[in-house]
Amino acid sequence: MRNVNWGSVTATADGGDFKRPAPGGYVARLVSLEDNDAKQYVEAVFDIAEGEFANYYSDDWGQSHPYAHHFFMSYKDTALGMLKGRLEAIQASNPGFDPFAAWDAGRLDMFTNRLVGINIQEEEYEYNGEVKTRLNVCQVVPVQDVRDGKVKPRGTKKLDGGCAPSTTPAVVEPAANVYAGPIPFN
Repeated sequence: MRNVNWGSVTATADGGDFKRPAPGGYVARLVSLEDNDAKQYVEAVFDIAEGEFANYYSDDWGQSHPYAHHFFMSYKDTALGMLKGRLEAIQASNPGFDPFAAWDAGRLDMFTNRLVGINIQEEEYEYNGEVKTRLNVCQVVPVQDVRDGKVKPRGTKKLDGGCAPSTTPAVVEPAANVYAGPIPFN
């Protein structure tokens, strides 16, 4: 065990007083895309690009927990419509960039640092017998839709598959929430 200079440490409550993004729309920057050919999806890791939470996931915790800020782009036959919608959102958000050509060429690196709009939603999960919440991308949209306030927050996605009514006002500015700690990968 190492010695600590306790005089230079400020005490905090368990879990800290970390602010986290509230549910709703954000302009995001794609950080990396990785293909999982066996499961037929691309995992897109993002960071928030604008506003109070810009670069929120750029710290050490965010770097080592990409599952806490990602979404998937499945290329299974049953999901091609959703994939096309997500690529169209990326295209609309990055004039002059052709995500379809980059995708077809297998050039996922060309997506790095591109912008896209996201809608994040709280969802429940169970961990060690406790029900907790985490943030998850529920919608990928053009950046301009976020900037124009067209992206509305959704209520918490419940474990039973239902959805709680949103208690968030129609126009959302990211609000301060208490961060509940690391989000386990299921």
